[in-house]
Amino acid sequence: MPRLRAQIVICGLVLLFLGGSVAHAQDRELGFTGGVGLEITYTPVPPTSFNIGSKLALSFEVAGFSFVSETGFDLFGFQSERVTLGVDLGAVQIGEEIRFDPYFSWNELSIDLSIVGVEIGVDLILANIGGVQTPTYSMGSVLGLSSGIVCGFSITSLTGFGAVDLVNILGGIEAPFSYELLSLFHHVDTLCETSVDLDVTIVSGFYFEEELFRLEVDYMGMIASNTTWFDYTGLTKSLFELGYRFEEPSLRFLAAMALDGSFVITGLDFIIDLQIDVVRFTSHTWFVENSLPAPIPIIFGGQAFAVSFEICGVLFTTETIFDGSFFFAEQALAIEAWIDPVSLKSLTVFDTTGFASQCIYADVTLCGVVLYTQAEFDFTGIQEATFGFSITF
Repeated sequence: MPRLRAQIVICGLVLLFLGGSVAHAQDRELGFTGGVGLEITYTPVPPTSFNIGSKLALSFEVAGFSFVSETGFDLFGFQSERVTLGVDLGAVQIGEEIRFDPYFSWNELSIDLSIVGVEIGVDLILANIGGVQTPTYSMGSVLGLSSGIVCGFSITSLTGFGAVDLVNILGGIEAPFSYELLSLFHHVDTLCETSVDLDVTIVSGFYFEEELFRLEVDYMGMIASNTTWFDYTGLTKSLFELGYRFEEPSLRFLAAMALDGSFVITGLDFIIDLQIDVVRFTSHTWFVENSLPAPIPIIFGGQAFAVSFEICGVLFTTETIFDGSFFFAEQALAIEAWIDPVSLKSLTVFDTTGFASQCIYADVTLCGVVLYTQAEFDFTGIQEATFGFSITF
């Protein structure tokens, strides 16, 4: 009962802070939603100093229009500003993103059109590719075409003028099915990291720079894909995936092979992903390009295992990595628990020397308000501490 009374009091204060429940109902009837977030970060600066940074986020959305602003400061002053505008017209979406770090660095206008299953996108980018003292501005453009064809087929094409690293538009994922099967590894690696939007790289001159073409197949249990890169000289890289998925039990296996522009094998991956009830196991074996002159173009690169299971509402995920000599390289243990309204996460990493790092995260959600904290430290001490809150209404 005391705990229930405390939650009721806190909820009442939050509603008063946001303008009252009546105002909230009126805003939602009008289709208005918004959010406010503030994050404070403490970072030690060896040997005896430190830095404190803050990040203020504001957002709102109404009648197909969205606005997001994120501003960063530290003890040295203004550090960054990012403003994103979006307009949703149904079949057409228009977006604008402007960034300062702390000086102007990026302005991107995007237009996406969807017609009868075909998606067409155009990005126009103005970026500062020089330094702070001598800024150099250059234009880039990316034309994207994609379509989901019947029977599990899909096609994606990206063409860059004055822009390279087009795979970043696809989240940096070069092999889509490999990424899906290795989701346990990606989950552990990003558990304590803030998601960052990847950008294409703008280069000098508005000329054709790169073409990325991807074909995916997911039909009757078979999974396959091909991603090919071209530049103005011709073929530069190609990546193939071929695998199969079973339903009972859930078993998926996949082989991926990378070739360079001369059709020489530069990488080979084998993945097995098995899930039985609450237990999931993933094995990843990879071969890398041989840097020495040899008749065999690739050599053993490493082996990794990931296991995930849930006990009494607590999720445990382990990741074990062995190097090219099959010696132990790294061990990570992630623990996640949800006890409404509290969420807890812990990630501990060990390497060949022993304890390497630790990350602890906790948050509590009450009436649309999220209070959270995160601390990262290694054997030398704390590396970063973050405190923040976010409110949605």
